[in-house]
Amino acid sequence: MFMDVKKHLLERDLNPNLYTVSWDDETACFALWNLSGQYCGYQQYRPFAPKTTRNDPREGRYFTWAKDRLAVWGLESWDFRKDVLFVTEGVFDACKLHNLGLPAVAVLANDPKRLRPWLGSLARHTVAVCDDDAAGAKLGKLCDQSLTTKGGKDLGDMTPTQVLDFVKENFPRYFG
Repeated sequence: MFMDVKKHLLERDLNPNLYTVSWDDETACFALWNLSGQYCGYQQYRPFAPKTTRNDPREGRYFTWAKDRLAVWGLESWDFRKDVLFVTEGVFDACKLHNLGLPAVAVLANDPKRLRPWLGSLARHTVAVCDDDAAGAKLGKLCDQSLTTKGGKDLGDMTPTQVLDFVKENFPRYFG
């Protein structure tokens, strides 16, 4: 059965022309970067697979491989001159912030504590935008500020208008 992965990415408001991403009939593959800006892994996304199979490259919805434990997604779009960095759990969450012109990375992990030293050394304000679950609570403890989405929707599930309203309400200084 043919699945249109590119169409799915576009429906999730991810512009594949802005990122290092490839796709075929079943999967999209996002490049991951280490904190020196070097390619060091990938996250495979199989949008039509069940969420129940975890980190399986053939059957899981998500499979992440990184040779460097400090791999994140989104560094290629980060403007290092900005005084803030938003930190999210997933690619589609960070992408929604990129669409508003905000710098964001996705940590792609259930327990991102290994990033604590790096986040603390950035000399800029870090803001975790967390899902309303246990993984989101862990992420929220790593940044200078955290905010949890409500109503069972994370940023990646929100419409562009909902994301804009969420950011304007919670971070008005970026839309003054």
